[in-house]
Amino acid sequence: MDSEKDNVSRREFLNKAAFGAAALAVATGPMFKVIAKDEKMAPMAKDVPMGKDIYVCSVCGHIEFGSAPENCPVCHSPKEKFEEKNKVFEEAISNYPEAGISHTPEIMVKKHSSFISETPTYEIQVRIGKKMHPMEEAHHIRWIDCYVDDKYFARMFLTLESAPAATFYTKASGSKIRAIEVCTVHGYWQSESKVA
Repeated sequence: MDSEKDNVSRREFLNKAAFGAAALAVATGPMFKVIAKDEKMAPMAKDVPMGKDIYVCSVCGHIEFGSAPENCPVCHSPKEKFEEKNKVFEEAISNYPEAGISHTPEIMVKKHSSFISETPTYEIQVRIGKKMHPMEEAHHIRWIDCYVDDKYFARMFLTLESAPAATFYTKASGSKIRAIEVCTVHGYWQSESKVA
């Protein structure tokens, strides 16, 4: 591939990522490079699970993958309160293409916690944004949800006095961790990390 011809702007990269273009774009330093679909590439961290529908609780905003639960694990609302919203993450990316740097969760996973050493425990640190998200009255992160293999296990509520970050501990084991956050202005954002 001709690297001069294949470099694209940040906006073009985000549009290709958000709208599933015939070619994918990946970060290559300050620019982005278009990768043809037939070239090998690791799955992108923000990908929604293939073939899984997304259901959002209309009471508390909790997300379930695959199907709505009988009761919301956060607010205990019944199944009828869940709405299918398969584009919830795509909408945030397409509506706010420049916001990813301060909204996409950064995840660090420790397979064994030194803080909780009595039982096998994952220690998961989540920070909102490579460029830290503000925590102001008009613009802040409401909460961060954490999942192991797309099964929810905990929510951390944030206040204006807190930093947009959280540490989670779980006995559940799996191959990937997903973090989802909700911004009062820019909506739902997510990322995932493989457990090494």
